[in-house]
Amino acid sequence: MRKSWLLAVVPLFMVSLARSGAEPIRVGGVYPLTGDVAAIGQNIKRGIDFAVEEINAKGGVLGRPVEMIWGDTQGDPKIGMSEAERLITRSNVSCLLGAYQSAVTEVVSQVAERYRTPFLTAISTANVLTTRGYRYFFRLAPTNMAFLKSMMQFVSDYNQKELGGKLKTAAIVADNTLLGQETKEWGEYWCKELGFDVINVVLYMRGAPDLTSEVLSLKASNPDILIADNYISDCILLTKTMGEQNFRPNIVIGKATGFIDPTYIPNVGSLSNGIATALEWAPDMSNGAETNAAFRKVYNIDMNGHSANAYTATWVLKTAIEQAGAPDKEKIRQALRDITITKKFPNGPDIILPYDEIAFVDVDINGIRHTNINYNAITTVAQIQNGQYITIWPFEKTTNKVIYPAPMR
Repeated sequence: MRKSWLLAVVPLFMVSLARSGAEPIRVGGVYPLTGDVAAIGQNIKRGIDFAVEEINAKGGVLGRPVEMIWGDTQGDPKIGMSEAERLITRSNVSCLLGAYQSAVTEVVSQVAERYRTPFLTAISTANVLTTRGYRYFFRLAPTNMAFLKSMMQFVSDYNQKELGGKLKTAAIVADNTLLGQETKEWGEYWCKELGFDVINVVLYMRGAPDLTSEVLSLKASNPDILIADNYISDCILLTKTMGEQNFRPNIVIGKATGFIDPTYIPNVGSLSNGIATALEWAPDMSNGAETNAAFRKVYNIDMNGHSANAYTATWVLKTAIEQAGAPDKEKIRQALRDITITKKFPNGPDIILPYDEIAFVDVDINGIRHTNINYNAITTVAQIQNGQYITIWPFEKTTNKVIYPAPMR
């Protein structure tokens, strides 16, 4: 059930839209709805569906209902490419949302660019995605560089403020995909910038059936800090293997990838206790509290960074189509280029992410040009404490305390 104001308004607008005979505005969603990361894909879909319900309850877009047309990538770049082409050429979508995994988003963006179809990624973070000069590809999420910066800045701030600088060494563990390679690159970069010595880097094949040798290698190097970036099945396996091998670094700091998946804590239980993760949104943030309460009534779970970003991206596209004045691909692309949303969407909700403005710009980052990037995007850091994600950084934004060292039990 949705909150009362929405229950009251849905029938009126939906009846009005139906009677008008207005053809829906079709938006394509390209995500892993089945396969080994389907739990994340389905959670992203919930965020989008929730936003579409709100939008249609308020009269749709330009007096027309929004209709999501879904493509299932199954987590495979080749399937993602064919699904994107199907949505564009056969389902006649006006724009695309997708595709979670950066490797899939990379090939889907090639399809969108070829067919001149606006494509907004809510979540994919690989830096390379916005370095190719694509005109039709836009990124809402922070880059990998920004995620790793937040992760290591938290560690550095805590190290100086609370530990007298005693943390010195770090290790990195990630899969050997595009995402993992960038995690290695930027983990090493920010460790060097902030005075930490990277003493071990372990990259493994995604979906490995066993990570015992990798965990033993990490344990042997005995780092003060473990930097981790893993998709959900690997994330669960890594955590369980660390528990089996009694490997408990003082600080474990993960990227949101698998650590915020709704299935993570239920699968690893108390082993997650004390693990920190950079993320775009957490339930204890003041931004989006009302939206999350309504979301929870429908789906019986809280939003997380993935669903909150997907929800926000859907409202961004709604705003762009309205400003374009028609579901015309070129006009939508130009509207996304021109858009600036500050604090609140027109005739919509507040921005629920931890920043107040959304705009897509071209900018140089570490000497590399990025195109159509939401440069305002930042992350927070939360720690899993007794099965809950508790915001712990930036320190000036919260009074919650860090559990140190991470008990992982």
